[in-house]
Amino acid sequence: MKYSDFSLYPYLWVFKRDDMGVDPVDMDQIKPLTPRAADELWQAQISKNGNHCTDLRKGDWAKNQNTWTTETRWDHAFEADDSALPEAVGEQLEWDPNTVVWICYGSDHVVETNWRVFRRNWKCFLFADEAALVIGKRRQQALFFVDDTTLRIGNRPG
Repeated sequence: MKYSDFSLYPYLWVFKRDDMGVDPVDMDQIKPLTPRAADELWQAQISKNGNHCTDLRKGDWAKNQNTWTTETRWDHAFEADDSALPEAVGEQLEWDPNTVVWICYGSDHVVETNWRVFRRNWKCFLFADEAALVIGKRRQQALFFVDDTTLRIGNRPG
């Protein structure tokens, strides 16, 4: 993968907010992809037709309602004082902390990190965008933060 300079990342300010408390060690693990690398991953893993999570089209796996086995709210966990993901995530995803994950917002905006860093700092990744898909390298399961309140958990086609 090709990465953009994190110091130039347009949403870096979110990760630097005092109330977010992102550890400097975690900051080193957050890697925005270049627009070209993001588009390649998006085309291969998310959609050949739509260019943003809010623009998924018929035929895209994330648009298919059968993909998603659980739907829950994430806004309550986001507003809570602790950093825990919504309970349903922990119940259904048992990814290794070192699993590479991609937070996919659109064809030109994808961020790579690992599951440990995402879990600890998930609020930062969702702070400035209206929707995001989280997929793991060599993992079928996926998370889809659809809007301000809805989280879907399911399995991508194999």
